Amino acid sequence: MQFSFRRPAIFAVSLALAAAPAAEMAQASPPAGSDAYLDATAARWQDVSRKIWEFAETGLKETRSAALLEDALEKEGFAVTRGVAGMPTAFVASAGSGAPIVAILAEYDALPGLSQKPGEAKKTPVVAGSPGHGCGHNLLGTAAVAAAVAANRERIAAKLPGTIRVYGTPAEELILGKTFMLRDGAFAGTDVVLAWHPEAENYVYSGGRLAITALDIEFFGKTAHAAANPWLGRSSLDAVEVFEHAMSLMREHVLPTARLHRAIRDGGLAPNIIPDYARVQWFVRDTSGERVNEMIGRLRKAAEGAGLATETTAKVTVLASTREPIYNETISRVVQKELERVGAPKWDAQDQALARAIQKEVGIPETGLSAEVLPYAKGRGVSASSDTGEVSAAYPLIELGVQTAPSGAPWHHWDVASCAASPVGVKGMLVAAKVLGASAVDLLKDPAAVASAKAEFTKATGGKPYVCPFPPDAVPKPY
Repeated sequence: MQFSFRRPAIFAVSLALAAAPAAEMAQASPPAGSDAYLDATAARWQDVSRKIWEFAETGLKETRSAALLEDALEKEGFAVTRGVAGMPTAFVASAGSGAPIVAILAEYDALPGLSQKPGEAKKTPVVAGSPGHGCGHNLLGTAAVAAAVAANRERIAAKLPGTIRVYGTPAEELILGKTFMLRDGAFAGTDVVLAWHPEAENYVYSGGRLAITALDIEFFGKTAHAAANPWLGRSSLDAVEVFEHAMSLMREHVLPTARLHRAIRDGGLAPNIIPDYARVQWFVRDTSGERVNEMIGRLRKAAEGAGLATETTAKVTVLASTREPIYNETISRVVQKELERVGAPKWDAQDQALARAIQKEVGIPETGLSAEVLPYAKGRGVSASSDTGEVSAAYPLIELGVQTAPSGAPWHHWDVASCAASPVGVKGMLVAAKVLGASAVDLLKDPAAVASAKAEFTKATGGKPYVCPFPPDAVPKPY
């Protein structure tokens, strides 16, 4: 469902502050040509990000969001292929020709249940229970497209060789889109990949993200009347409870880096009917795919044991999987240079007031928003997961983080959705677009850097070809 809101006047005022003052810019390096274009068109990209925020479409259902970005790229001369890899909301857009092929990743899926009014410091849904952009992907997709458009304009003006590609990758929250696109060859020919994610700080990733596998654990029993003849039934919900207890005990015996979490999807239809079907969904994470696989082996034993204990049948199904990222230092340092040149978003008093009010509401230190760009350092990142990890196993990749929400604030949360349609989110988005756009131009101008990045990638992967974790007959679907 699309929602319409009256844009507050603060949006227009704050957007004017997104660019650095002239005095500051005079002291810094001269801005890239792509910066000037993004400053001149800031209102356009604000509007795109706001529309995607209003659409708030979940994974594989991002019909209007994908179409909005595809149309924007086509208007700028990109050749757009829609419906890639069996996903109607996946696309590849390309401009230019020849090498190097510099790719930028776009995401635009929302999360269930995180509807939130913009710029509010308390949980205030627009429509309770509806989706919302609690990870800021409305900003992510928009900045990626804006950066590509800006870089392509600079490519044309400077008569640079090479190609700019945008990969519209749906269902990142389901850990699906990029992997299916890789499996079906959509990334073929790519030389280097630029990605970014909304963050609570400003830095270039060099670690942190976790490998993950998502699984369904189903139990099949026998139904019966829970009062009249329960002895005839075998409860699948009982099996879920035994399994859950086994997994809870397992938590004591995993590495501190592991993350295990779940949601019970089906637990029966009525209290007086013994359920013959129950399902629980688990996400298993750790710093490497090997560690994840070891825990999955133990999970399978727990499911089998729960089935034996309750005289039900267990079934474990892998829904999605992605490995830990391999970040390319060669390209990372190119992006770090541009991040330091552009600088952190320029916050005003109203931005800081919103951030501190949110921090107070969620019970964390009221430090506001950062004005700092963190230096490049090993191990910098967040302990979440993304299917960018799969892309990094196939091509040299970097990931940028730019602040769009209060420092220390929880993610996948209403506070991120609130900021993602506020000046805080827009300012961070424009910084990300400038950094990615200028970095893409840098790489077009420097084939030696691209060659060095590819050599680093070959060394990091041992020259082994990418192997997709999905079987050839797997199909993308929500879970």
